[in-house]
Amino acid sequence: MIRPKKWVLCLLSLLLSFTGEIFAAATPSPISYGPNGWAFDVGGQYTWMSLTTPPTYSGSTGGVIGKITYQNPWALFGQARTVYNLGPLNSSSFYELYIELVGGYCFSANPHWTFTPYVGTGFDFITNNLSTINLGYDTYYALIGFDSHYAWKNCTLGLQFDFLPIFNQYLEVTHLPEADWTLTSRVGFNIRLPVAYKIAEHIWMEIAPYYRWFPIGESDTLLLPERNLNQWGAFLTFRFLL
Repeated sequence: MIRPKKWVLCLLSLLLSFTGEIFAAATPSPISYGPNGWAFDVGGQYTWMSLTTPPTYSGSTGGVIGKITYQNPWALFGQARTVYNLGPLNSSSFYELYIELVGGYCFSANPHWTFTPYVGTGFDFITNNLSTINLGYDTYYALIGFDSHYAWKNCTLGLQFDFLPIFNQYLEVTHLPEADWTLTSRVGFNIRLPVAYKIAEHIWMEIAPYYRWFPIGESDTLLLPERNLNQWGAFLTFRFLL
């Protein structure tokens, strides 16, 4: 017959063994594939876009992109990214600069896969020079999204999705420098499918096809209907691990 004290020791032994297995399963693996830590990205982009009103202004544009990122499995995530885009749209010229700042947390189920939800804010400045009038849009929006990657030793496949709820949007007209109209705010979105490949010890190359739908509010005062910015394109960047 087993004495009570021995029963207690047996139960404690089983409990400690079971708890150890749980913590061992939950402890992140020290091995993590893909680019981690601080990184700086720089590159270019091509976009086919349309600015619908009607009339619709469409055409090819191009520009540059830059990013600074900190990401490690089971750690805080931060990123600052900016895109400058310009080109002709039919008989008009188009310029766009947007800056986004996001922060979140990087979860990792195994050494290959990461999932990073984040929130942040963005600023989008658009200039559309028409033949008779020049329009400038200043847009301030929140950003709610996630970045997920599956990585091998020398390449990664990813998915990035962002909701873009606009909380302030203003229209400026060049011919009326003292006027500034507040526009109707809506919600846009952005989706990217990045594929990255390691080309050197601390350098990765990434191509990211993307689609971005960015709504622009209307102005009853200027008789301008709602406008939507549709952008299809791809980013090509080089990532330098710091």
